[in-house]
Amino acid sequence: MVTSGVPGALETLLHAGDFAGLSPGWRGGEAVATGFTALDGLLPAGGVRRGSLAEWLAGDEASGAATLAAAVACRLAGAAAGGSKADRSGETAATIVVVDRRGWFHPPAVLGWLARAGASGRRGPQLVVARPAHEADELWAIDQALRCRGVAAVLAWPRAVHSTAMRRWQLAARASLAVGLFVRPLAARREPSWAEARLAVAARPGGSLAVRRLQVALVGGSWAGRVHLEEQSVEVGLDLARGCEAVLPRASSVPRGHEERERIACRAS
Repeated sequence: MVTSGVPGALETLLHAGDFAGLSPGWRGGEAVATGFTALDGLLPAGGVRRGSLAEWLAGDEASGAATLAAAVACRLAGAAAGGSKADRSGETAATIVVVDRRGWFHPPAVLGWLARAGASGRRGPQLVVARPAHEADELWAIDQALRCRGVAAVLAWPRAVHSTAMRRWQLAARASLAVGLFVRPLAARREPSWAEARLAVAARPGGSLAVRRLQVALVGGSWAGRVHLEEQSVEVGLDLARGCEAVLPRASSVPRGHEERERIACRAS
């Protein structure tokens, strides 16, 4: 579903859906596995914490940050759909809201992840794409989507964000238990942030058309009791066709002729 232009269009669309009946198991601070083993090990919570914000910092559009963030959004929505109360059609699916002012979002790129999130007979997550015309509408749409209790994740590309706006988003997410996933320029690392995790994402050589190989570094965040944060990084593999983690074998332990076949082997999620 796509809406564009005036803020009222997104507001009408969000309130038109059945966003009630969320699982009582949605506790504040609950961490959901991202579907990527190395990434979960990198995150202090062992996954993405519901009701939080995460920034994916990218040096360029080809970094793979948006693809990784979208995959995590699908994982969050799939977990929410699987834990929600049943409605007339079977299960109430959680919603992913994409706020895409610059037209960077490519829906076919997430089909594999959406299909996997709706596997095992579950109703798949709903995808709502909003294309605001102006920056003020973009900030408003992110804020309103994060306040909706039926939204599992909000994916957006905000550039210049005042710390006051980011603080409002954090409070909105905390109240609704939605997760804000923001793909931002690497230069935004110098700005103050209310995100629980700040991750720098860069493409790595050795991938293929079916597999993206990414380097993800933990470069910031705010966690209670964590006084000093040492930068750490891991490699993450994305199987684009199957919508799951791709196992990235070590070059020294895998015969050259088998490297491509092993690279696209999926870990069951």
